[in-house]
Amino acid sequence: MTLNQDTSIFNGVSFKLEDDTPENRAIINSWGEVVELFPLRIYDLAAPAADPAAAEQVVRVITKVLGKRGPDNVYPPHVQGNVHQLHAQGLDGQGIRVAVVDTGIDYRHPSLGGGFGPGFKVEFGTDLVGDRYNGKNTPVPDNDPIDCAGHGTHVAGILAAVDEQYQFTGVAPKVTLGAYKVFGCPSVGTTDEVLISAFCQAVKDKADIISASISASSGWGEAAWSRAVARIVEEKGIPCTIAAGNAGGEGLFYAGAAGDAAGAISVCSVNNLVIPVISPTARFSSSSVQNERFSFQTLSLRFPAEAFELYVPIGDDGKISDACVGLPADVDITHKIVVIRRGNCNVQVKVDAVTERLPPSTNFPPEFPARIMFISNDTDTFSPGFDGFVYASITTPATGELWRVLASQGKSISVSFEANPPISIENLDNPTTGGSISPGNSWGPTNRLNQRPHICAPGGNILSTTRLTLNQWYSVNSGTSMATPYIAGVIALYLQKARAEGRTHVPPAEIRIGLATTGQPLVFSNGFGNSSFLSPVAQQGGGMIDAYQFLHSRTAVDTDFLEFNDTSDRHFRKAISFKITNIGDAEAFYDLTDISGPTAYTTMKDSTIPQLFPPDMIQSFAAVDIEPVALRIKKGQSKRVTVRVTPPSDLDISRIPVYGGWIKIARNGLDIDSIRIPYMGVAADMNSFKVTNFEQGYPKLLNYRSEGSTETGATEPPVLAWSLVLGSAVVRIDVVSVSNKLANDIRIFSADNIIGSIPGYPLYWNPRSGRGQETKVSWDGQVVKEEGGSPIPVPAGTYQFIYRALRIGGSKSTGRDYDRWVSDKFVWSPAWP
Repeated sequence: MTLNQDTSIFNGVSFKLEDDTPENRAIINSWGEVVELFPLRIYDLAAPAADPAAAEQVVRVITKVLGKRGPDNVYPPHVQGNVHQLHAQGLDGQGIRVAVVDTGIDYRHPSLGGGFGPGFKVEFGTDLVGDRYNGKNTPVPDNDPIDCAGHGTHVAGILAAVDEQYQFTGVAPKVTLGAYKVFGCPSVGTTDEVLISAFCQAVKDKADIISASISASSGWGEAAWSRAVARIVEEKGIPCTIAAGNAGGEGLFYAGAAGDAAGAISVCSVNNLVIPVISPTARFSSSSVQNERFSFQTLSLRFPAEAFELYVPIGDDGKISDACVGLPADVDITHKIVVIRRGNCNVQVKVDAVTERLPPSTNFPPEFPARIMFISNDTDTFSPGFDGFVYASITTPATGELWRVLASQGKSISVSFEANPPISIENLDNPTTGGSISPGNSWGPTNRLNQRPHICAPGGNILSTTRLTLNQWYSVNSGTSMATPYIAGVIALYLQKARAEGRTHVPPAEIRIGLATTGQPLVFSNGFGNSSFLSPVAQQGGGMIDAYQFLHSRTAVDTDFLEFNDTSDRHFRKAISFKITNIGDAEAFYDLTDISGPTAYTTMKDSTIPQLFPPDMIQSFAAVDIEPVALRIKKGQSKRVTVRVTPPSDLDISRIPVYGGWIKIARNGLDIDSIRIPYMGVAADMNSFKVTNFEQGYPKLLNYRSEGSTETGATEPPVLAWSLVLGSAVVRIDVVSVSNKLANDIRIFSADNIIGSIPGYPLYWNPRSGRGQETKVSWDGQVVKEEGGSPIPVPAGTYQFIYRALRIGGSKSTGRDYDRWVSDKFVWSPAWP
């Protein structure tokens, strides 16, 4: 693929090597025309699979969704981010062009315009890869960006869906969309050159905003895609929203590309206040009720399309029995469905209670299987595990109450199921984690100790459009993928307002700073419940988007973050100043205070291994000095403020503590008119920490013959495996001749004489290795004498490898800033094996 849409952004070509060896890469890198050689990375979508809703039931779906919407009958995610207030002011994104880089868009969907091209909502875009692309084969592009995976359609709906009849809308319902398809139908991966090409084409197509719900661990803004994004933001003035990633389980220092790019807006996710549950429906009837619809969720085997009588056991307390002490001995449930309250005892106990009342069977499947309809506790839609051949589903407490009343009156109840049942969507309350930061968010900081993410938006349990196949019109997805188009939509509303005020160009920095500083910090959630303390800045940045405040704040600052770096003398920023500008219509008084966030540990106790989610957090705060703490600023004028920090001191420094908080700037004493600048730092010297996973035995020399061995040896050349516990800007592997020391004619860091380096090394911008990940390099007896040089073979003999990995904050040219490891001596022979 030739990357030639705009050579001022990125001029290059991608290729696949038939023999992809370090030696062949080194040959290409030695050509004078080559400025830099990037290995292609695989990027994934930033969301799990969807829960679909059927197309033929769209009317019922929308009606049900709107049945519980929040204040002023507004869809809950719009209330969460205060988008509904902007809609009430008539802002809808009209005239703004937003490029969605994803799996394409199913533009046939009536809520997304029903077509592609001029005059339609999805007006521009292209397919850069073809349906069969998987990230590893050759792209086969065409001009039709139709979505064959569903993810991009869901993203587009969050941004811009419009269902006029039922008022189901996206954040910016009248934007013009561009669809750039960078995944095939498997949606299993895409690569740098495809993403760069898509972003460059979006620039050429005059997009005002580019949004990508795509991510991979990186933390280095120097990677290829990240560089292209940075240039688009800085040189073309186009804001780019990028999903922060859903690798929160890996802990800190796991920022995603290209949200780590300079100028990009990295987006994290907040759980929806409600949980939209898409459910099939069935009917129940009694003497006083006929064909009443109810929703259910299948837990085990799906009920066949038949009618059944219900057995509803009522206990002495008047409630439906939980069957924890069994069922009555004389009950006949042979052809019935037993209704059981979820209760508290083990689910297997309930299943066994039903099975005990059925006739025995020697066949499988049994002639008389257990049939159970559970009644959930509150909004619990649990997913139990149990043994046996069981037809089991669960329904809502409201349905259970109707059945309890009918059964208490002695009335019989029958239910009937359908092969293709209608679908309902119910918004259940989410009191456990609603409104908190999603646990899956990838954590910062970057490897240069820059804060990521910037801002969060509703992304957990989000209902939106999906592709029109298999009778699916709507689905519920979760992740930073869902939060990213929400932020892109809010930016579209911002640009629309700015243009209406006569501002034809808005700098991306203004948008990025405004988003990060008008957010609302939220409490931490471990996925099972909310805590009493705020989530660290490293997880949430500015916190939850406040779209109304973002567009109407009367105070502006000139920075999105105060980044104090680590505690080393060469990096620690003892004081940072910023400018406050009064953009309101009158003089204002400002009070500045510190909101301290918790300090999070990066590694496990007494270990160099990163701690998985949730990290240990302590209420230990930096001492923050703000000067001045109060000031008066006239309309249109600015004044500077200086913030000094002393990092927390009562910490286990060996665990790399990351501290942070927010500088609150309250206008005229009103909390509602406040902004907050996030600040962050590391209370340790990063250069003092090893980046190599020595603790788990890395580096490892594999498939080699030891010196003096008379055995034939392994069937493959020597292999070196390495793994990182922190990111490293440079990993190099040098080769030393043991048998001919005179051949070691290159001096490295005034410490080692080497014969050369493994071709293809050094490797640059290496992210921290994920759980169980390692990198392997096989050596075939060639070296390069200088970086970018051509490979040359070495003679037979005894050799060693010297591995080095640059520590965070270190200097590339300073040997003491590297981890260093020397391998065992091994025998190399061109004839071996």
